[in-house]
Amino acid sequence: MSRTLLTADSIHTQDPSSPTVEALVIDGADVVATGTRKDMADYVGIGARRLDLPGATVIPGLIESHIHPTYAGLTDGWADCRTPPCRSIADIQRALRAAATGSGWIRGWGYDDTQIAEGRHPTRTDLDAVSTERPVIVLHICGHFAVANTAALAAAGIDESTVPVDDPLFPRGADGRLTGMAWEIDAVARLTAAVPALTEQEVNGALLRSLLSARSRGITTIHDLGVGLSAGEQELTAYRSLDASGELPVHVVGFLRGDMALEALDDRGVTFEHAPAAGARFRLAGAKFWADGSIQGLSAALRTPYACDPSHHGDLLYPQAQLDEMILRVHRAGGQVAVHANGDAAVGAAITSLRRAQATDGRVGRHRIEHCQVSAPSDLAAIREAELGVSFFVNHIFYWGDRHRDRFLGAERAAEMDPLACADELGLRFGLHSDCPITPMDPLATIRTAVTRMTRGGTVLGGNQRIGVDRAIRAMTVDSAYLVHDETRVGTLTAGRRADLVALDGSLGDLADGTTEIPRPTMVMIDGESADMR
Repeated sequence: MSRTLLTADSIHTQDPSSPTVEALVIDGADVVATGTRKDMADYVGIGARRLDLPGATVIPGLIESHIHPTYAGLTDGWADCRTPPCRSIADIQRALRAAATGSGWIRGWGYDDTQIAEGRHPTRTDLDAVSTERPVIVLHICGHFAVANTAALAAAGIDESTVPVDDPLFPRGADGRLTGMAWEIDAVARLTAAVPALTEQEVNGALLRSLLSARSRGITTIHDLGVGLSAGEQELTAYRSLDASGELPVHVVGFLRGDMALEALDDRGVTFEHAPAAGARFRLAGAKFWADGSIQGLSAALRTPYACDPSHHGDLLYPQAQLDEMILRVHRAGGQVAVHANGDAAVGAAITSLRRAQATDGRVGRHRIEHCQVSAPSDLAAIREAELGVSFFVNHIFYWGDRHRDRFLGAERAAEMDPLACADELGLRFGLHSDCPITPMDPLATIRTAVTRMTRGGTVLGGNQRIGVDRAIRAMTVDSAYLVHDETRVGTLTAGRRADLVALDGSLGDLADGTTEIPRPTMVMIDGESADMR
């Protein structure tokens, strides 16, 4: 393959020694040189391919450090119960009925009890009104809760005789009857395990739809934080088969759903990979566990009670000793551990478990804390000291910031959510993410939120925690690569790094101006090859 000389009005490398250049040279899948137009033209000689991008701003390929692509792809075929369009339980019922074509299970997703008129979760009775014969399940927008009708509960073997009266994962009403709610990840998994297995075509199709969408948005690498969350082992099989056939449109670093990882370790059926194999675009880096739930579900574990319920501060999903044991098993198997922790009590528990695991053998696994929405400076300092990583769910500021301020946390705590400036001052290397499909996968919009801290209601929430555009881009390029030990392979446009890049149709300054259109990708290159933008 001949060399390519790429030139643009502005090339931002994320290399501190040479942050902007006029041109770069690509040979095969890698960048081999950067510099001035003249120097690079002399370097490649007259036979090189020329790719000039007038008016474009070029940055390293963006890295989405926490999404759920199979789940996102599957929702294309489910009832959309988000608000908008659904503003009441009646709207949710209508959406589910409209999706009830054919036969089999009726699926919905995205309802938000805090935004619908009733201000509550749907119940099995509400879903029985959709169908008493076909199983019906609808997932909460945060993904931590689900509601099932009577037929779905029966299919899963969940009823008043199989669930202890005091089991918080399957709450009961005042009449002693199960409400239909499955509370938190383990309960949701028990419920959805009854859903008939998807076909290989359905899983592959859902995965490819998400990954192609990611590529069209300038994303060249994604971190799947919960392989198996929606389709069990079929998701891992899909990744491996699509990778083997050369069909993966982006690079993927996967973290297996925690219970699946532990079971696989028991059976010696999983190997964690520290680096991608030659020519591969997928590797399984480790496992993901959940320490708590979501703030908007009042299930995140906080040190100080919720503003809307002074008697409640949420709870850890596992006792500290159990979390320690699960994490240690993956650490000892050489895997990287990611822990979901939204509340500061959960962040503290995750730090404790991860530090204890590393202390057993001295291996610094660069384990990760996911979301880290409510955390004190002392937590961030402990993360830095332990050489852990963080991926912040900064999209929460835009999508839920107003309600966190006015309802869940109060003004002071909400302003300090996703404390990016504090993390930066402490020297933390962190990623940013959308948690798609929880919020839309749009990394440039995520960067704007990190820079402006603007809520959907049009106010600035925690202006002191804003970071600059260049720092936000670093979070979604080389620092997200660092989170999975890939910083020597990708994330900067410098010699020896993978030629993953994106050309934008505007300037980086536009990202800081909330009144202008967000620049959009006009070209994406992965492994030195320009990708189809459809």
